[in-house]
Amino acid sequence: MTTPIGPAKKNSQKGTTIVEAAIILLTFLTLLFAVFEAGRFMNAGQVVTNAAREGARFAVTPLTQTNILPTDGEIETRVQDYLTSAGLPCSGCVTVTRPTVTTGAVDTSFTQVVVTHDYQVITVPGLFSMLEITMNGEALMRNETSN
Repeated sequence: MTTPIGPAKKNSQKGTTIVEAAIILLTFLTLLFAVFEAGRFMNAGQVVTNAAREGARFAVTPLTQTNILPTDGEIETRVQDYLTSAGLPCSGCVTVTRPTVTTGAVDTSFTQVVVTHDYQVITVPGLFSMLEITMNGEALMRNETSN
């Protein structure tokens, strides 16, 4: 038996480039969407916390040369305006409480503002529509009145 002498037969690798590109592209896009969502998540968390701080700061500062503090409705409006300007509109997401702590003969009043926001993934709406996280921002400050 004789074997032909000539160039060796090449393996056909047609389509491997497309398969490799599809795998790499899928991995790259998944990583890109994950980075995008992580940035949105951290930004939303910071905005919610800052909104609570803004509301508490507004709540404990009396009107000029008076001992009159803002009402709960004014505080909620201020926080909702802050959230809306940051792109996170909400209604009914602000809770204002005014606890008083007694230490000996001294009563100290505080204002606590709690802001909740339901964060939802928007990058791939159909795939992660069930993924929803409730974020909470909370601030507690001592009232600055002389009462």
